[in-house]
Amino acid sequence: MFPSTVTILSFICLSIVIFMIPLLIANKFGTALETTLIIIILVYLFMSYEYMDAMMIFSLATTTYANMGLFLNKDKHNMRHSLKRDLANVDHIEIDQERDVRRIIVDLLLTVAVSGGAIAFLLLAPPTYAVLKFLIGISLITITTQMIARIGNYATTSMYWIREGEEERLVIISAFESRDFPIHDLEQVTVESAPDILRLHPLFTFLSQTQDYTSAYQPVLRLEFPGENIFMTPTNIQTWQELFGQYLTDDQGEQALDVLPFWHPTHLKRLAWKGYFAITVKGISAYTGLLLILVWLDVPSYMMIIFILCWWLFNLYISDRVLIQSTDATEITEGDLYDRVRTLCERAQIPQLKLYLIDSPVHNGLATGMNIGRGTVMLTTATTQLSMKAIEAILAHEIIHVKKRDILTNQIARMLFFFVIGISVYIFYDQFILLSKNLLVFIGLFYVLMLLFPIYLSFVAQFTEMRADYLGAKLLDGGQEQMALGLNELGKAQDKEQAKTVQYSMPDAKPLKKTSNVERDGWFFRVIEFQFQLHPPLYYRIYSLNSDNTWEETIYQWLKARFTESFPDLFGRNSKYI
Repeated sequence: MFPSTVTILSFICLSIVIFMIPLLIANKFGTALETTLIIIILVYLFMSYEYMDAMMIFSLATTTYANMGLFLNKDKHNMRHSLKRDLANVDHIEIDQERDVRRIIVDLLLTVAVSGGAIAFLLLAPPTYAVLKFLIGISLITITTQMIARIGNYATTSMYWIREGEEERLVIISAFESRDFPIHDLEQVTVESAPDILRLHPLFTFLSQTQDYTSAYQPVLRLEFPGENIFMTPTNIQTWQELFGQYLTDDQGEQALDVLPFWHPTHLKRLAWKGYFAITVKGISAYTGLLLILVWLDVPSYMMIIFILCWWLFNLYISDRVLIQSTDATEITEGDLYDRVRTLCERAQIPQLKLYLIDSPVHNGLATGMNIGRGTVMLTTATTQLSMKAIEAILAHEIIHVKKRDILTNQIARMLFFFVIGISVYIFYDQFILLSKNLLVFIGLFYVLMLLFPIYLSFVAQFTEMRADYLGAKLLDGGQEQMALGLNELGKAQDKEQAKTVQYSMPDAKPLKKTSNVERDGWFFRVIEFQFQLHPPLYYRIYSLNSDNTWEETIYQWLKARFTESFPDLFGRNSKYI
């Protein structure tokens, strides 16, 4: 059985209240009160409900608590109050903004539309699907907290222009996403004729780092800073466009962009693809909606599995087109980058790939398509600002992913994991029934599988990454040295990007990660990098490329490192990776 909606909502609200206590009472008493309430609620929960129900409620409540921490934490709370104190001590000009409630209503309606299938399944599916309902609940909590943050930004954001001595700053104060931008970091100013909803809504975007402060349907001012793009709707937009434009160099300049409504006939194709991306990738409405229809039609279980598998294969087949549309990528068909991709493809002995550019301040590149004929390589605009040798290294790496069909390999690995579990349950069904009577053991097994799944995916994905580095280097004039230097430059660019993001949003926050992406970190972070992430840590990939090993030696050393690098340095720091 799945706990009642009222019960779940009650405990979710309690988790929010508990989260707010240390923010409202910022002293030892607040921390003690938070800890005491958590203990009391846990005791009540496991004494008043069956173990399975208690675990589901506990998991949903802790997920809510964790998601609240993403946009409302002590660092952001301190940032907001620090900026307010600054404003009281310096001369400033407030940037007026008009608020039109239709703007936020559209965002909310799109969220409900994308989540409709999941909500319907949660409310209408039989109790026998309790586990799936639980997973849907986790997904909906994440989406809901994103919308709470969006509503908070819409309702509470105020913007100020500060000139303090020779330094100019743009200060944004919001309940959830306050920012402090030094204007000398400004890279580009663009005026868009209206908010581009399909580019701004978090459920319709991918590989994008934007902050949406738009509050009305009027021209939008887009400001590009390292690692982050800001969208705002000031009332007197021309005045602010001219002011910000003074801080750009001649080669940066200003741009104007005409944006049509997302429901405009010329945007219907874009809306369809982005909507499909939202319900299949960002949300789970597509699969849950299909499953609810099959349940309503009383379709046999084996037919449900066949339907879901067929839809998964279809999604895999069109994955390249979905990602292209979801990122609003533009195809490159000429120029230096295009010629270099053609040369690398000839060396890799594969047909010419399509090359796309994603408008994003994030340094990254990716390959899409489940086979060579549908292969596509995508780069962000930030990545194209690196040196050409580094760009070539990234392109060579992604081309090997396409040649070796790594996108398909990773998807098959995912399905294989669930297939093995399904077959095991079918073969050992009686044993699982007996095991389920011991709920403690059953829940323990469930969490072990949840832990093994990302470790297993990490193993497969990291193998493909090491192979793409090694074979990609063979396509380059500079070989493994060029690949290593390219990864090093990419990692340092990501370091700078991350540092700027922290500087803008939480300058006084204590960093969780003390070293850079290209340096060997402490034991805890190495465990996460080697055992749970899809890419091996950059410091190890660079070390491996500089070792000049054969492929067999490379893969053996990587397998060994996954084990040895996941242990503390009990006898001093292992310097060979530095």
